[in-house]
Amino acid sequence: MKKAILLALLILSSCAQVEEVPPENLIGEEKMADLIFELAVLDAAKGFVPKDQKERIVLDADSFYQFHNIDSTQFTSSNAYYAKQPKAYLRIVSMAKTKLEEFEKNMEESENKMLKIDSIDIKPKQRKNITK
Repeated sequence: MKKAILLALLILSSCAQVEEVPPENLIGEEKMADLIFELAVLDAAKGFVPKDQKERIVLDADSFYQFHNIDSTQFTSSNAYYAKQPKAYLRIVSMAKTKLEEFEKNMEESENKMLKIDSIDIKPKQRKNITK
C-alpha cells in the first residue's frame, strides 16, 4: 500500500508543470514572427522556376541566418521555447499569418498593376497591326 501511494505521488509530481526557463539568447516574439514569415516565403520559392532560367532557385539556410544575425542554434532553441508556451506561440504564428496574408494581397495588387500596364502597352501595337 505504501509503495502504491509513493508511486502515485511520484507520478503526480512528475506531471506538475515546470516553469520553462527562457534561453539566454531568446529571439523576441515579433522577430520570430518575421523569421517564420520569411521561412514560409523561402519554402514556397524553392519550387519556383523563373521564365528565363531552367533551374529552381536555391536558397540555403546559412545565408538566411547570416542576414538576420542569428544562428541555427539560437533559432532552434527559441522555437523550442515558444513551442512549449502555447499562448506565445499562437501569437507568433498569428502575426506570421497576418504578414503572409498582407504579402499575398500586395503581390496580387502588384500583379494586377502589371497586367494593366501590359494591356496599355499592347493596345497601341494591336491597333497598328489591325490597320496594316
